[in-house]
Amino acid sequence: MEVEPRSRVSQVVPVLVIAAIALVALVLLLPRSEQPGATATPSPETSASSSPEASASPSAEASPSVSAAAMNELRIEATDYAFEAPAEIQAGVTRIVVNNTGQEEHQAQVAKIAEGKTFADLTAALQQPDPSAALSLLTLAGGPTGVVPGATVATTSNLEPGTYAFLCFVESPDGVPHLAKGMVSQLQVTGTAADTPLPAGDAELTLQDFAYAGLSDLSAGQHTVAVANNGAQPHEATLVKLNEGTTVEQVVQVFTSTEAPSGPPPWTSAGGIAGLAAGSTATMDIEVEAGDYAFICFISDPASGKSHAALGMVGGLTVQ
Repeated sequence: MEVEPRSRVSQVVPVLVIAAIALVALVLLLPRSEQPGATATPSPETSASSSPEASASPSAEASPSVSAAAMNELRIEATDYAFEAPAEIQAGVTRIVVNNTGQEEHQAQVAKIAEGKTFADLTAALQQPDPSAALSLLTLAGGPTGVVPGATVATTSNLEPGTYAFLCFVESPDGVPHLAKGMVSQLQVTGTAADTPLPAGDAELTLQDFAYAGLSDLSAGQHTVAVANNGAQPHEATLVKLNEGTTVEQVVQVFTSTEAPSGPPPWTSAGGIAGLAAGSTATMDIEVEAGDYAFICFISDPASGKSHAALGMVGGLTVQ
């Protein structure tokens, strides 16, 4: 499994794979400032949209879920190039909210570090020439992606106790992924695992090898989408709004063409959920207006080295 860096300008085709991160991961070992603690405040109701919450301090907080069960909320501020987030939260169903106050697009890929390993083990593994050393330590657990400057995106995952990392694989215009610029942070999930159901969604999206199923139409407005990865590989669902006149077939051609693209991609990121391990479930909150959209998976297939999008994992979504 590989997770590809992405650029707001040239994310339309794979440019670097995580092996490039290993070459520059020494920056990850630089001392990082102490993360702020957790506080309790009411839960926000918006996602994937510009919000005054972008200037709020991150916090871990408890709020009622749709099923009225207790649910944590983890607030993260994404800047260029760092995460500002609590260092510790309780295990259980957690709504992860990312406010992007930077000038570049960001994501917060949440990944659980293998039992018995530490965040320091992860940063050390990222220095190895073989990227599998680091990848073998991680289980992808979702998190917001496609967070453009000034936007807020939320997803919900059931976090088990353990050590986690936030990582941003988005690539800057200079060709360096944000992860290699220090955009990685540690999270300790404490307590005991809770058998609390995820919030009930009003739509369902299934991730497969290599396609999206179950969701092709939505009404304009806010939605909570239940996402299930039924594939054998990790998958993600980055939601993009297509430029007028752009079709899903043209998006697929962008990834499969042998010619290098020129100019910005024919879409605008509109939120979504980062990589989910095979067999896992989560939810994502999206806010959409009328138009044509697509779900895109930028994760790489280890057998072919191609992105899942290049293997056809682009799904259309019509919003009326």
